Amino acid sequence: MNGRYDFFWNTMELCNWDKAGNDDKVLKPVLQYLSQQDDAAIFEFDDLMSELLYGLDTKKLAGQCRKVDPKMCDDTFLYSRCAALINGPAYYEKVKQGKEKNVWTMEFESLLYVPMRAWALKHHGAVDDYDHVPPLSCETGSNRDGWK
Repeated sequence: MNGRYDFFWNTMELCNWDKAGNDDKVLKPVLQYLSQQDDAAIFEFDDLMSELLYGLDTKKLAGQCRKVDPKMCDDTFLYSRCAALINGPAYYEKVKQGKEKNVWTMEFESLLYVPMRAWALKHHGAVDDYDHVPPLSCETGSNRDGWK
């Protein structure tokens, strides 16, 4: 994994795994840290997260997910890709290479909302007012090359 993603991965190291089982509490230190950064840093985190999720949006990985979860839908595949990120860069790379199939039994949807929640906390505003849109979509099927 190149240094371009260091800000994302270093920020994710702040997760409080003593609170595993409660996603909001696990992510609380990440939210607090990001909310103390400038908007550009929050947007960068969002962009990097979306790019990493986009990188896992492939037909091959969706096929792995479907084998583990025959009821897989676009959202469950996305939430499992979030679990790949929450478990760190080495785990992410294993998933990306198709070497970690256990990820398809997990999900971590809350990660998707970290940038907007951090921004809202910083500005004492509403999550709905967050208007940054990353250049790459993390939605399932967005990575057209990955689905060929």
